[in-house]
Amino acid sequence: MAKKCVFVAWIFVIAMIVFVYNDRAYAAGTTYYVSSSTGNDYNNGTSAGTPWQTLAKISNVTFNPGDKLLLKSGDTWNESVSLNGSGTALLPIQMTAYGSGSKPIIRSSAPAVVSLTNVSGWTISGLDIECTTTNALTSPTITNRAIVITYNAEGTWSNITIEGNRVRGSGINSNSEGILITAVYPTNKHSEVARNIVISHNEIYMLGWRAIGVAGWDSTLSDNLKSSALFRNVKVHSNVAYQLGNQGIVIGNSNHSTIKWNLVHDAGQYAGTGVTWGPGGIWPVASSYVDVMFNEVYNMSDSNTGHDASGLNIDWSNEYVSVQYNYVHANKGNGVTTMANINSRITDNKVKGNRGETSIGTGQIALSDFTADTGRYSGLKNLVVANNLIVVDQANTSALSSKDVSPGDAWSGDSFQNNRIVMANGISGTSAYKIGLSAPLDLVNDNRFYQASGTAFQAERFGVSYSTIAAWRSASGFDLGSTISALDTVAPGNPAGGSAAWNSGSLGILLSWTAASDTGSGVNHFNIYRSTTPSFTPAYSNMVGESTTASFTDRQELQSGTTYYYLIEAEDNNGNVSSGKTSAGATSGTIPASTRKYEAVKEVGAISQGPVWYYHKWNGTTYAPLANYYAPWRMWRDGATFLSVGENLQSPDGSDSVRTWLAPEDGEITLSSNEAIHLLNTGAGADGVNVKILKNNAQIWPASGWQQVIYGTAVSAPIITLDVIKGDAIRFVANQNTNNLYDTVYWNPIVSYSSIYLLSENFESSAGRWTVQSGSWSVVTDSGSKKYKQTDYSGSLATAGIDSWSNYTLASDILLSNAAGSGGFANLVFRLTDANHKYFVYISNMHGIAIKKTIAGTQTVLASKAYTINVGTAYRVSVEAVGNRIDMYVDGVLQLSTTDPAFTFSKGKVGLETYNATVLYDNVILMEQ
Repeated sequence: MAKKCVFVAWIFVIAMIVFVYNDRAYAAGTTYYVSSSTGNDYNNGTSAGTPWQTLAKISNVTFNPGDKLLLKSGDTWNESVSLNGSGTALLPIQMTAYGSGSKPIIRSSAPAVVSLTNVSGWTISGLDIECTTTNALTSPTITNRAIVITYNAEGTWSNITIEGNRVRGSGINSNSEGILITAVYPTNKHSEVARNIVISHNEIYMLGWRAIGVAGWDSTLSDNLKSSALFRNVKVHSNVAYQLGNQGIVIGNSNHSTIKWNLVHDAGQYAGTGVTWGPGGIWPVASSYVDVMFNEVYNMSDSNTGHDASGLNIDWSNEYVSVQYNYVHANKGNGVTTMANINSRITDNKVKGNRGETSIGTGQIALSDFTADTGRYSGLKNLVVANNLIVVDQANTSALSSKDVSPGDAWSGDSFQNNRIVMANGISGTSAYKIGLSAPLDLVNDNRFYQASGTAFQAERFGVSYSTIAAWRSASGFDLGSTISALDTVAPGNPAGGSAAWNSGSLGILLSWTAASDTGSGVNHFNIYRSTTPSFTPAYSNMVGESTTASFTDRQELQSGTTYYYLIEAEDNNGNVSSGKTSAGATSGTIPASTRKYEAVKEVGAISQGPVWYYHKWNGTTYAPLANYYAPWRMWRDGATFLSVGENLQSPDGSDSVRTWLAPEDGEITLSSNEAIHLLNTGAGADGVNVKILKNNAQIWPASGWQQVIYGTAVSAPIITLDVIKGDAIRFVANQNTNNLYDTVYWNPIVSYSSIYLLSENFESSAGRWTVQSGSWSVVTDSGSKKYKQTDYSGSLATAGIDSWSNYTLASDILLSNAAGSGGFANLVFRLTDANHKYFVYISNMHGIAIKKTIAGTQTVLASKAYTINVGTAYRVSVEAVGNRIDMYVDGVLQLSTTDPAFTFSKGKVGLETYNATVLYDNVILMEQ
């Protein structure tokens, strides 16, 4: 909290603990060994000489932060495993291999070979996980999946890593799947479930349904969940997936996530009947702010459905998806496709050799508005297709096609610009465009066509064909600034003189080189590739970007203190690349840890508002949500008025325009902006706007009144640090002053968490999050602030939180204002199941301090000491519980430290408890890191 010194701990949430053999984990940070060939489940498992034997043994242990679970290399287990317990970001629980030899093999036909439920802080690496089912792909049996992580309880989980594994099945015709992260909740779930999920460097093959999936499931309607809020910061990087019956990589219900450096090929290969799910190589669905970059997809087929078979797809109900720097080629369907989505981009990709033989269309890039959920979103709006290399080299295909498939909203705001279109010579039935009825584009221009001399320009729009570019321009109004040039088959010259150096200002590695020349179509850009080894072969799986100049700054997923090696090649406008490359290398400096940040311009929901940012009007009495998203302005708008809120713009009208941030967690936040607040333009009658910031209904900037903003005089956005509890509203308000003329104001608020609390309570509003179990509790004013007071000497308990809270620091200011002659007690209770099953720490004016546990009403002292506690003096008391270790602090100093060998309670609520005393509690926090 901003006004108190607190201690940092961790949150972990676990689904269940099953004690079959009365097994337990040891202290946090223990290493366990498992060997199917030399182990015994009666061993202690804590050395390579005394390993456990079975995965069943593992399934009945709850692990602690920092534990390592090591499987012997070369061993095989023909059984499934369930992993229990939670780690932290800095102390994950690791399941990996030990010893030399091949990866440990876990094989099973169970629904999940490796399963985890409601957990945080796990790393699974270096294993060989095999789905052994022989059931047919379309059989009515439960799918056999290699790794399944399920979330189905309230809470927010984090820090799951699945990397460097081999995941395989018995064949493309089997009812099997690779890695699945799923959230199972009732209808209308629209809040974050899990964050910081990494799936990387896995080899996945010979499976039926899908290599990698992230998805939400509606447990009420037995359908997909609709919200993109469920998963945040999912990273699917550097995986290789091939020989698949249906899908490659499918990422749903995710936001602010990345799909990078993956290689997917030979998927959709099922040739039987009964599959209706058209396959794609890589595709996000019902997601927002997803970057799909540096991937290569080829040889996709259609699983005998006649649909899709595309390399990359921006699927339905997506918003703000960027598909950039990918290579898609030789697929049965299209290179890049779309379904119904809004505000997305397809840029800087290489698309060639795709056959366009499925239902979406003939284009190397094929646009459609297909959706199975027209009630949520329909149409294709504000799509940008730009700067791509599109090679039309397959019969009866086009560079771009568009097709209206689903009912609903009309298409609008879509553009196709600055693309390089290479029409291969001698290929029959090719064309530049095939634009379908009710599938228009608003802007097509500044494209560069390359074709053999004497070859006619071909295009089709709304069923009418055009055989000259003049006729096309006249009828459509398109391509007025586009050019047609001769094909170029000669590679450009080589770049030279590469150099690299760390740049602390940009937190990147700055590259420079001497540009190459080209006498043909001209150098279009330079491709930059990176590795951590000096000798490597450039590929999209190690590309980090392109540059149109002879310099580039690499910021792609850099790690601190790492030496990187680069290769740079030239590429001309026809896609020919230089035969030689220049090299460079540099070591990165310190890269700060990322903060949990919510920036207005990068968080706008165009399909629905929330769950963090909302858009309102204030009419003097209520905050009313703006009901409609107006795509041409890219803003939420109040009917036909000028009142609107968009990515980084606000415009008031008769009512105030309000951007509202709802705190997703308790914690300490900082308000800032990346640029000053300013008006975009001015004119006759303009009188500026007024702005202010509120926390709930209390003004926090300026101190009073309004801050006026006039054209030409920018106002520095304030930097404000304050505490919030979950659900607090920070409102950024713009008022029109006396009229609404020229009142569009640039204002890009950024809200950053410096600390996250599971629970933060200063009782200034109420004690509504506390449930009184016994005693007489009330919120009172004492010494100028609100406190939570208990006056019943016979004993009392108030509880808060959820049953799945596990590892954390609980802290509070505690003051005994009166105490019985035999001594009064003030407790902090943690991992509480009920009043008779819990841990607690106490302070007492007669009995010092202690750590205790209660089982079936019987108390056991785990640690205690004499310590002077004075009636009438406030103490900052905190308890840190991580695994079976418990530490107690008083006024910031560690006083007691113990472990509970029985690890009796691994999770539970928190509480405030008193006996024989009147006690005041204030500034209660429960903190994760």
